[in-house]
Amino acid sequence: MSMTNLINNLIANASLLLIGLYMISRLTKLGFTSKLPLRRQITISLLLAGLTIVITLHGVLWNAQADFQYGFVPIIIAGLYFGLQGVRITYVSSILLLPFIISDTLLLIVFLDYTVAATTAVVYMKLRERIKPTRDIRIVNAISLGFIILFSFLNFSNYAAPKMYVYTLIAFVMIGYSTGFVLHIVYGGIRKMQRTERQITKYREAAYTDALTGLGNRRRFEEEMKRVDEEVFSSPYDITLLLLDIDHFKSVNDTYGHDAGDAILIELGKRLTETARTDDMVCRHGGEEFSVLLSDCNLSQGFVIANRYLRQIAESPFLLPDGKQLNITVSIGVTSTSEPKIVTSEQLIKKSDLGLYVAKRSGRNRVSKWNQQHAN
Repeated sequence: MSMTNLINNLIANASLLLIGLYMISRLTKLGFTSKLPLRRQITISLLLAGLTIVITLHGVLWNAQADFQYGFVPIIIAGLYFGLQGVRITYVSSILLLPFIISDTLLLIVFLDYTVAATTAVVYMKLRERIKPTRDIRIVNAISLGFIILFSFLNFSNYAAPKMYVYTLIAFVMIGYSTGFVLHIVYGGIRKMQRTERQITKYREAAYTDALTGLGNRRRFEEEMKRVDEEVFSSPYDITLLLLDIDHFKSVNDTYGHDAGDAILIELGKRLTETARTDDMVCRHGGEEFSVLLSDCNLSQGFVIANRYLRQIAESPFLLPDGKQLNITVSIGVTSTSEPKIVTSEQLIKKSDLGLYVAKRSGRNRVSKWNQQHAN
């Protein structure tokens, strides 16, 4: 074999191996296995089996005089990507098709290649939880290069120029491992950026979350009001704002203590969240005041939902830390963008707050809105 052919094979195989290594390293620790439904796992595993056959038929050999090839790379990927199930589907599908497409002489060797690859994938999958993510690429790279060397030595007698084989093998190992090391650095950088993004997201969530109830806080509510100004008033959809306040909450704290008050706030937050629809937003503004932003909801629908909240809160007593039960009621002010003269979020909040004031002055445990009659 000429030097040109050897170099061509070297570059082709190194590229194929490094692509496989990169895919493996990116997929081993991302946890996709549990996120994909069974049907999709089966579909992709069958596609990987087809890729296995294509590589077996048309992939570039390590050396034209050797039987080593990369048809098993998709089997390794299936093992690391989908677990044992992916190995079984890809491996069995490939093995069933092999007798129809390759000769008897090559069949045994390819069968052994695939079997070793499937076994390696399963073993690595079992051990990967003990391997630090920052070492994934180097370990997978070392395993792959180890098998390259093993199979190449087994086929050593097939090479016409052993000296050239040794030089080529050394070059391949150096290129493969050094490139794998570079990928390791790149992968480490990617993981570092991912960790930074997760930390930023975590801090952002903390900044917009009420520490006691786990609901959105006033800052989260204000951010949503900015979105209302930018999007809602120029759209055909209405939203309704409910402002809720616990009746006589100060006397609850004075009589039963702040622990009892906190327990009531937490339980109220849970009830509001459980009753809310998927697209609604529940926030605690501080103290005993809460808000519920009802998406795609006009004023009459808002009154129906607010009265539902009222009943569900009043009908079931709240359990205090000392085991006592206490009946709690709330007052609710309601306003909607479907009302005339409400064209900003500031007006929406003000009218809801005035509606809450009316509910308090009218005897509490009720839903009210502000109108000119109340003003008079």
